[in-house]
Amino acid sequence: MVAGGVSVEYDESAEYNYRVDPDDRPSDLSGHGTACAGIIHSLAPEAELYSVRVLGRDMLGRAIQFAGGLDWAVYNGMHVANLSLSTSRGEYYALFHEIADDAYFRNVVLVSAVNNVPAPSYPSLYSSVVSVAAHSGQDPLAYYYNPAPPVEFGAPGVNVRVAWKDRQYLTSTGNSFAAPHMAGIVALIRSKHPELNPFQVKTVLWACAANVCPAAG
Repeated sequence: MVAGGVSVEYDESAEYNYRVDPDDRPSDLSGHGTACAGIIHSLAPEAELYSVRVLGRDMLGRAIQFAGGLDWAVYNGMHVANLSLSTSRGEYYALFHEIADDAYFRNVVLVSAVNNVPAPSYPSLYSSVVSVAAHSGQDPLAYYYNPAPPVEFGAPGVNVRVAWKDRQYLTSTGNSFAAPHMAGIVALIRSKHPELNPFQVKTVLWACAANVCPAAG
């Protein structure tokens, strides 16, 4: 299911204060990554998944590690990147904006969960990404367009049954679990129409949202 990956570690001696280490047999330290990967796999079972680990066992990490991992994904052939994390540190606004723009122009669709608390977070606020918050529906393919951004879409993320590490399952709530629902749908769109750029993918998402496209019959 996981084709490979990397681990991004903080390193003061490195040029940008982080290093990227190969991680061909990724292991999940906390369970959060397994949950997100499981959601994507349930929607797009033929997608190749890559692990880009930027957080430790305590689910904490530095924003520069996050930026390094995102940069790696943009420049190493990823078509869709699920970002079930963010930073609210204003000093990283410009850096993440630059990486998000690079992704947009390199035809990489970034799907970003918004902050779980009412505070700005990056890169979810940029127009170049697909920003996602949780709604309480249980249909994994039902998502909604928000006509009053910056949050653009709502996807299932309340009381979602998710895979966890050590062969466990949990019922969890959070925007972290809404984003991979959208990432899985984006993966399906791109597998059928690989020629679509991020703007076109977002247009398809809007057109197919449950509150935009009326149900048949």
